[in-house]
Amino acid sequence: MGSLAFRKNYSYDLNQPGITVPVYLSLGETRIELHAKVDCGASACIFARGHGELLGLNIESGTPEYFGTATGRFKAYGHPITLSVLEFEFDSVVYFAEDPAFTREVLGRQGWLDRLRFGLVDYEGKLYLSDYNDPTS
Repeated sequence: MGSLAFRKNYSYDLNQPGITVPVYLSLGETRIELHAKVDCGASACIFARGHGELLGLNIESGTPEYFGTATGRFKAYGHPITLSVLEFEFDSVVYFAEDPAFTREVLGRQGWLDRLRFGLVDYEGKLYLSDYNDPTS
């Protein structure tokens, strides 16, 4: 039986709803910090419009995409940025919501989870991460 080795071990707050991690979004010299939820069911990384505007983006100039949730559909726009989460940094296309009332920050599969090996022990509030290309043992 094989084993996995992880480079990063992160303890998240079990008293918070969901799994919340610190995130940095960067574009050029501009870098902002926020907290996002890990969502293995989300197809992409999606952030509030205001965060994209703080990076200097014209939100509607990005690639439009519709996303579906249990409560309905919404439109967001994809932009290439640098995404940093728990010491892992990737150039990724992330999405910023069209609607200024959208306030969720989500780390999804494309652009983040697809770049990592991911382990979770929710009972203990432990998240384990390694770059996908790191050695496995």
